[in-house]
Amino acid sequence: MPVKKQEAHRALELLEDYHSRLSTPQDRALRSAIERVIRIFKSRLFQALLDIQEFYELTLLDESKTVQQKTAETLLIASKWEQDNAIKANEANRIKQQEQEQQQQQLQQQQQQQQQAPPQLQLQQEIEKQPIIELPSPRLTTTKLNGDSPWEYDEITLIRGSTGLGFSIAGGTDNPHINLDASIYITKVIPGGAAHVDGRLQVNDCIVAVNEVRVVNVTHGEAVDALKQAGDRVTLHIRRKRPPAQAPKLEEIELLKGSKGLGFSIAGGIGNQHIPGDNGIYVTKIMEGGAAHIDGRLAVGDKLIAVRTPDGGERNLENVVHEEAVATLKAITNRATLIVQKTNILQALANSISNLNSLSTNAMNSVGVSMVDHASPDAGGGGGEAGGGDTEMVASTARSHSPAFGLENSSSRYASSIVLETGMPIGTPRAVSSEDITRVPRTIVIRKGASGLGFNIVGGEDGQGIFVSYVLAGGAADLGGELKRGDQLLSVNGISLANASHEDAAQALKNAGGTVTLVVQYRPEDYNRFEQRIQELKQAVAAGTGTLLRTTQKRTLYVRALFDYDPNRDDGLPTRGLQFRHGDILHVTNASDDEWWQARRVIGEDEEESIGIVPSKRRWERKQRARDRSVKFQGHAGANNNNNNLEKVSTLDRKKKNFSFSRRFPFMKSKDDKNEDGSDQEPNGNLSDPNHHDPDQPFMLCYTQEDANAEAEENILSYEPVQRLQISYTRPVIILGPLKDRINDDLISEYPNKFGSCVPHTTRPKRDYEVDGRDYHFIASREQMEKDIQNHLFIEAGQYNDNLYGTSVASVREVAEKGKHCILDVSGNAIKRLQVAQLYPIAIFIKPMSVESIMEMNRRMTEEQAKKTYERTLKMEHEFGEYFTAIVQGDTIEEIYSKVKNVIWSQGGPT
Repeated sequence: MPVKKQEAHRALELLEDYHSRLSTPQDRALRSAIERVIRIFKSRLFQALLDIQEFYELTLLDESKTVQQKTAETLLIASKWEQDNAIKANEANRIKQQEQEQQQQQLQQQQQQQQQAPPQLQLQQEIEKQPIIELPSPRLTTTKLNGDSPWEYDEITLIRGSTGLGFSIAGGTDNPHINLDASIYITKVIPGGAAHVDGRLQVNDCIVAVNEVRVVNVTHGEAVDALKQAGDRVTLHIRRKRPPAQAPKLEEIELLKGSKGLGFSIAGGIGNQHIPGDNGIYVTKIMEGGAAHIDGRLAVGDKLIAVRTPDGGERNLENVVHEEAVATLKAITNRATLIVQKTNILQALANSISNLNSLSTNAMNSVGVSMVDHASPDAGGGGGEAGGGDTEMVASTARSHSPAFGLENSSSRYASSIVLETGMPIGTPRAVSSEDITRVPRTIVIRKGASGLGFNIVGGEDGQGIFVSYVLAGGAADLGGELKRGDQLLSVNGISLANASHEDAAQALKNAGGTVTLVVQYRPEDYNRFEQRIQELKQAVAAGTGTLLRTTQKRTLYVRALFDYDPNRDDGLPTRGLQFRHGDILHVTNASDDEWWQARRVIGEDEEESIGIVPSKRRWERKQRARDRSVKFQGHAGANNNNNNLEKVSTLDRKKKNFSFSRRFPFMKSKDDKNEDGSDQEPNGNLSDPNHHDPDQPFMLCYTQEDANAEAEENILSYEPVQRLQISYTRPVIILGPLKDRINDDLISEYPNKFGSCVPHTTRPKRDYEVDGRDYHFIASREQMEKDIQNHLFIEAGQYNDNLYGTSVASVREVAEKGKHCILDVSGNAIKRLQVAQLYPIAIFIKPMSVESIMEMNRRMTEEQAKKTYERTLKMEHEFGEYFTAIVQGDTIEEIYSKVKNVIWSQGGPT
């Protein structure tokens, strides 16, 4: 069971409490033995064990951290331990000498006082004398490795002099010193007193304990009594506020861009944090022979703050996305001036490596001896055995690496092994490594949690095995603490995975039920070879000399995103996410996992962005249903019925500027469809009258959605499967939402050679000024048109004044094959019918930003009308959102019009 620091301190408190209850004479031997255990527990070895355990769990086992980040944190803890060792050694010598001098002075003073003191005072002094527990020399440690704690802790031993301990205190539960803080504070250090001579106690230090008596949450009087009764040798356990961190050191590095570029790799940025909680851009690799390598100043772990441009300006690289940082560096043409934040961690590494050959054997031996000294304050055999055990463990590890350095003695072998294996400075204690995990098959039982089993798998190609590649922090596997990255899955609930494909393994895990029994074997070498093979294949593909591992059809597909996704707002993301917008085409390269997909965003013809993680269809839809944000719409507003005079307009040639394109198709709207299309035609007075009914209102004959479906399960928009097709025609355009009429008219007016309208069909008799095939396709037989409607030859049709009107698939295709975008004024239902007819339209939805924005763009619209328009657009998006090519928003009509054109130009097909 892993050791936790807070649990260790609690165990120590329990031990001290048990010790305090041993008061009878027969308990004296046990009391003395426990005192020895307490001293060992409070020694540096015990603290080091806690630090190592915490370092192992929070750094080495954290799969979200890169090797470079783990190396940096390893160097940090190593530097801390080395500094503590040096401080302790110097401090111990100084305190030992000081204590000897103070004890000699105190002995002389006590002899003088005893000769002069009255009998009663001598008796009181004898009574106050208490057994003293020898504690180790003072040390300074922090309570948390991650820097979360604002406190530093210290143990200070003082010898009470003739003037006492030489400091004043304030505070307590009955008289808080600072606000409501009941801690016991040092308020004054008296010059010439014991505390002043020692030099470590400071004003505003808090006393946590006096010898073994805790003075936390006690009254002022109790704290005073604890100090009075502490005897002549007083050990104060204090805490103080940690000093503020020093400002980071910035350095300017000028690089000349060569044939190999700048010669370094970076990681980090918003949504792709290299260090959790830090959006900075960090150097992760220096390429040999590159500009950075030749210059020699830039190092792995350096943070890029800015890039100085030739004109003297700066491009800031703090809090930017990864792609922006890459683009900034790529834009450098010849000479680059980098503003870099150097880290003390890497400076310590550089110093350690540069000083490696100059270190003497004696210096190395002194480090080893100091570790043994920390193991036990006693000089008994226990400490020697611990030291010998440690030396043997390191020596055995180092033997396989020693030839590289050619070092023969044990001390040199100890140093070289540390540098070779971890890159840590000499003398750093060896943390728990992968070698400590057993290599024999082991059985693990995991109970599925809310997020599944909580780990990812890779492999299954060419029979190389299934490996655990990632263990989700806080997931079911992580809470169990047994499954490790690099484990090979041998079986799932008795089903062998020896020759299983990736799909077979994923299916076995998916169908395993709530409790899953895994047989795994830790094989990091095989896993690393697999990872290396993947990397080599990727590099080969980039160089055009190889192919990636085959990806089965089941695991790869193209989809169109039906929602916006920002990975920065997704807390559960296991690795770098891929940002996309509604309408973007994604190439999903691995869809085997139920929760996360690997995908690339398709940005052009045969061009794709770098890979990232996106939520699976199942995960996104489950998440949206859990939010329960469905919007209920009630009732429908009336529609404009003032259409009779519009039929007199026959062609687009008549007064184009005053002609609304949507009025060419007044017959194509049912009452509900008219309300749903978001038309910006002027509403009449009947709009606000829900009881108004016009017997001449047109109605739909086919393809309408029944109200009975309104109570069906809510449709969650996630992804729509798509196929890459070669389109030989110019795609039709359907614009929905407010302003659609104006935008339709503007497109035809501004680009008459690129946009056109199709000729509708009708059973109405031809008027004298009309031309068949130009104004309408006039059909003599109503029965024939009804039959064509039933045979799905029309994308939309309706009845007006006992006459049928409709837009046929053939009419749309005719315009498309002429190289023009056929602008259609239809409802959202027509989009799917065009897709069935293999005429894939560009469907653009204009989504208003608010009710106020609708009123701003149409100042003649009342607030009530704007609210109803806004509700209709929301309903339209809810019903047809999966068919939209793009959703457009803007603050002005001009901005919306510009965005609509950009969508059409990018999606238009041959023109």
